[in-house]
Amino acid sequence: MIGIIAKRELLDQVSSPKFVFLFIVSALLIVFSLYTGSASYVGARDELRSTETLSRREIENRQNYNELAQFGVKVGRPPSPLSSVAAGVSSALGRSARVRPGQQPDIAPPPVADQPVIAVLGELDFSVVTRVFLSLFVLLLTYNAIAGEKESGTLKAVLANPIPRTQLLLGKALGLFATFLGAAAIPAVLGLLVMKVGFKIELSAADWVRLVFVGVVCGLYLLAIFTTGLFVSTATNRSAVAFLVLLMILVGFTEIIPKASPMLARQFRPAPAYAELQSERDQLQSENQRGMFRAMSGAFALMGTPTNTEEESAARQARIDSIVSRARDSLSRDLRDKQSRVEEAYRNKQDAMTSLALTISRLSPAAAMSHAAEVMAGTDFDLHRRWRDELIGYRGTLEDWFKSKGVEFGGGMRFAIRMNTTAGPGGTTNSVHLGGPSNEDTRLDLSTMPQYRPRPEALGAALGRAAPDLMILGLWSAVMLMLAFWKFMRYDVR
Repeated sequence: MIGIIAKRELLDQVSSPKFVFLFIVSALLIVFSLYTGSASYVGARDELRSTETLSRREIENRQNYNELAQFGVKVGRPPSPLSSVAAGVSSALGRSARVRPGQQPDIAPPPVADQPVIAVLGELDFSVVTRVFLSLFVLLLTYNAIAGEKESGTLKAVLANPIPRTQLLLGKALGLFATFLGAAAIPAVLGLLVMKVGFKIELSAADWVRLVFVGVVCGLYLLAIFTTGLFVSTATNRSAVAFLVLLMILVGFTEIIPKASPMLARQFRPAPAYAELQSERDQLQSENQRGMFRAMSGAFALMGTPTNTEEESAARQARIDSIVSRARDSLSRDLRDKQSRVEEAYRNKQDAMTSLALTISRLSPAAAMSHAAEVMAGTDFDLHRRWRDELIGYRGTLEDWFKSKGVEFGGGMRFAIRMNTTAGPGGTTNSVHLGGPSNEDTRLDLSTMPQYRPRPEALGAALGRAAPDLMILGLWSAVMLMLAFWKFMRYDVR
């Protein structure tokens, strides 16, 4: 009996003009979203290759290790192939960074900075299509599943036969959801063909597994919307009322809750703005420079000490070098320690606010779906945090390599003070020379230079982070389905 009801429901939906129209619109949106997502990924991949080529050329043109340490190394962030499906925060993060010893990685402005219209209008990817358009497709199929049949009198006529209500509701639910899944699966397959054939995007075995889980996440979200629509249709007596209620719920899921969560998180766990961090950095740098100038003043005071022999001149020069060297090293260590504490406090507060915002946003199944899909695609909020930590780790490796090459670096100003005594017809004269590291041309041995190697997140770790969102979607679907059955058992068909 359940199969017969499901088949009848499926045939009724497929033959209706409403379904044909929704199918055509959804198919166009799905294929177009995967096309634009694939084009964005290919652009990011080509940009990475250009960055790597430019970085190699820059490194090879450096004259010595000091110059190489001064300008640093430019590295690129590899894009995820699955950003074609769920772009996440990829466009909101810089795709390259310059890593210098003794300094924080300088991340380039993100693509959205060059194209502010993206920030205003947003991007259209498969995740957005699922969250907004496909969920609306589901609601248009379910809002009158029960209430509409009551208004037309069909439900009363069907229940006049000896058909259990549980079987009737289950058959209708299976038929409706199977209709929708079939309508969404066909254009999704076409979109994947566009990715593979049109753009020749290579996916590894792990990427295919992740892609399957992205599909599962989207399916669970649409099931949650489907069961919600079924429940509202059984809880109302008129299809117009059911549609308005479901439309309000969808707006709350897709717009209100996700956009309100950052504002609420900022109230409970405020975090400083980046301008405040930069101001503290500048203040620390200014204090460091003042300390270095004080040390320089002490070194200059020794220059007035007269010397009569070369031994005395050498001893005075050694004292000057000692004062400058100790001050430079001490101030550099102090500056780096203070900067590290300031930046760690800033990151911790930002991470705490972000985590709270994500937790609040999970009140919406749409936000839970987006987060889980982005986690599996490797484009979620933690992308920036992981990349930042990788760059800091790479900076430490670079520092060790430069130290092995005899390069000295730090956050302070580096000076070398030399007293030159020259004899002439009018007697001896003293001159002072201030300089930095040597500028002599030195052959660079780049064979042992450490290379930046990104560490992709393991599949198990990604599943662990996406598990709470999957549980939320599963529990929501189960609760809504039970409420729909409970309400339908008491539904008045008169």
